[in-house]
Amino acid sequence: MSLSDHLRYLRARQGGTDTIEVAQAIGLEKPAAVNLAEKQYRPVHDEALVAKLADYYGRSLEEFQWHNARPRKYLTFYIARALETKETVVLTLRSGRQLTGTAEWWDLSSVGLRDENGRLLVIQRHAVIDWPGAATDWHDV
Repeated sequence: MSLSDHLRYLRARQGGTDTIEVAQAIGLEKPAAVNLAEKQYRPVHDEALVAKLADYYGRSLEEFQWHNARPRKYLTFYIARALETKETVVLTLRSGRQLTGTAEWWDLSSVGLRDENGRLLVIQRHAVIDWPGAATDWHDV
């Protein structure tokens, strides 16, 4: 799961605190940086912001760095490559369950995965926390 998805998930679990409140709590006047961190599909490069957000949510910096290394853009590259090569896809969900199959399609919100029984599973992208090679620097792939 990307850091942006993780941030939105944690904020929702906290009751949906407004990003203005989050920004003020970490010492920012405006929520722009928090909003961007929650919306971008690439890693957040502002390490100080990542550390402040981890502290705000009472989580370890290592947890946030782990999620930051798995942005949605990298999941897109993984699924797109699997569509092209027909290689098997393995997706680990937030629950810990692993789903394996052939990628049929993807869009901004979900992935279509055909399992070994021929069923088409529709998986919401924000539920995917890991996949093989997730932290790969996809710029080189």
